[in-house]
Amino acid sequence: MRILQEEDREEILRYVRKEPEMNLFLIGDLENYGVESKTVNFYLHEEKDRWDFLILRFHQFFILYSQYEDYNAEKAIDFLKRQKPDCISGKKALLEKIAAAFPQWKIDSTYMSRCDAVGSDAENGQEESEGLVVRPLEKEDVPEAVDILSAIEEFAKTFKREEREEQIRRMEEEMTQGSKRAVGGFSEGRMVSVASTSAENSESAMVVGVATVPECRGKGYASAVVRALCLDCFRRGKKYLCLFYDNPAAGRIYNRIGFQELGEYGMLR
Repeated sequence: MRILQEEDREEILRYVRKEPEMNLFLIGDLENYGVESKTVNFYLHEEKDRWDFLILRFHQFFILYSQYEDYNAEKAIDFLKRQKPDCISGKKALLEKIAAAFPQWKIDSTYMSRCDAVGSDAENGQEESEGLVVRPLEKEDVPEAVDILSAIEEFAKTFKREEREEQIRRMEEEMTQGSKRAVGGFSEGRMVSVASTSAENSESAMVVGVATVPECRGKGYASAVVRALCLDCFRRGKKYLCLFYDNPAAGRIYNRIGFQELGEYGMLR
């Protein structure tokens, strides 16, 4: 494995832009943190006169990408085991080739979708969320947003209650750096729904952390905050947005906003 340097930046981008949606986190981290730092490193395995696969380290989270389904999975396994990762993510088809080497984990699979514009119905439709005040979140709103996310089961692996202060610090830092923006929905002054971006880069962003407190679900609040967040991103010049979902009901909501499914993405953890 070769650790890549700043002079490799353009080659990295050429390699991953074959599938920019699947590599949105990777592109975002490259733009926000550089090719090598305490936070991020890029590693390359070359074989058969080609870039066989690429691995990004973000803290102890790793992203695996290859343009080839016949990449050398054994080499990837050997490298990743020595890194002691907390999580490995990437296209599901690539992760399936290394999953057996991590028997303590399983692949959490989600559908990757892309939005190039907010649909006119979604842009104008407010009838389902009457009484909801939707606005961008400020730094002082972060603790309340983290508390909403940490109380929801599907985010429990990421937003752990015992790590609340660190989660707040990291979210505030990302918002200050401009790699994350968040929108909240407020009912009677209380935050009841939230959505944010991650891995923002010059062309795109990932919509993440979409959540509504349980007692306020079914009122269109999630649609309202995601719609507002998407409109803000496009106003700021983003060319496209990506989003994960893992159930048909969520998929229908996002389809109405303008997202279309591309394929399966996985997290091995």
